[in-house]
Amino acid sequence: MHASQRLVPFLLVLLVLGLPCRATASEDTKPGSANLIGVAKIDITPDTPIRMYGYAARKTESAGVAGRLSAKALAISSNDGQGLAVLLCVDCGAVPNHIREAVYQRVSQETPIAAERFVLGNSHCHSGPDLDAIDSTEGEQHQHLARYAGQLTDRLVQVVEQAIANRQPARLEMARGSVGFAANRRVLTDGNWSGFGAVLDAPAERELAVLKVVGEDGKILALLANYACHNTTLRGDFQQIHGDWAGCAQQCIEADHPGTISLITIGCGADSDPYPHGTVELCERHGRALADEVHRLLAGPWTPITPTISAQRRTLEIPWRENPDLDAAREAARSSYAVSAALKKLDHGTAPTEPYPYEIVTWTFADELAMVFLSHEVVVDYALRLKN
Repeated sequence: MHASQRLVPFLLVLLVLGLPCRATASEDTKPGSANLIGVAKIDITPDTPIRMYGYAARKTESAGVAGRLSAKALAISSNDGQGLAVLLCVDCGAVPNHIREAVYQRVSQETPIAAERFVLGNSHCHSGPDLDAIDSTEGEQHQHLARYAGQLTDRLVQVVEQAIANRQPARLEMARGSVGFAANRRVLTDGNWSGFGAVLDAPAERELAVLKVVGEDGKILALLANYACHNTTLRGDFQQIHGDWAGCAQQCIEADHPGTISLITIGCGADSDPYPHGTVELCERHGRALADEVHRLLAGPWTPITPTISAQRRTLEIPWRENPDLDAAREAARSSYAVSAALKKLDHGTAPTEPYPYEIVTWTFADELAMVFLSHEVVVDYALRLKN
């Protein structure tokens, strides 16, 4: 079983789409005009050994810290009166929905935020903590995870509240570039999946979309970069906490531009791995490549984005297919966690009957920019189809 095939509940991925401007903006909401935007960051590195995310063969806790983890929050007050919107980016293997909900409820007690305007994006880092494992661990591993879950919740509340408090007049701008280290990992034999590897001529989304927050004095307050690639440069034999390429990219961008906070979201990259992979040095190389592209883009041009956000949330009810042939299912379960889990339910007579709920959130900025947040691990085909 390959743990990287696991569906990760409540992992949100971001796809940024540029849409043609069809409407004339009013004077107070014209593209590039200022509204209140705040950003903040906080360290979320575990202070004890902790069970790490991903890779089924890795059963022990972490053995030290090779790279710090962080959480960043971006708070945007929309000029159209629809209220505050918050994007929370977290360097972690998995952040369960109950933690996201606890953070949202605590923040909303002080600053009301509509549910569709509060999004937690998880970096899906395979060398970060595995909070999904709380219920399946025992003893000291369970204690460490439970303690970290409480600490993380407190720190996420703190960073969101700080971003809200930091709001100041600022404008949004966007640019697009490209980074080449994402490689499709679906190896096909006679048209069928046969394992993982780097398939360099297969579909991958290598576009880098960057949203820039600029203060009234021209200072860059934040750079939000979206790239569709797994945070799996470090493999299952790596036993230390590290933010992988996304963590390195944030550090490089912030070092290149002191005073700027860098946020990274991952797009539809469930079937894309960093290439090459295997070492911390390669994490740093990939992060440096992304930071260099951000730096190149800063020379311009940049497209002003109207500071109005229309947010929507919809839950799709996806029906289950008829039960498969059990012999075929057992064969498929050898290489698929999802099939293995479904087969266990079938064997115990508890096959799901209710439709599966799938949540989608969209933020649109006038007719110029759309952010589409999709849960679970989403393959590149969705990004390509959305753009078409």
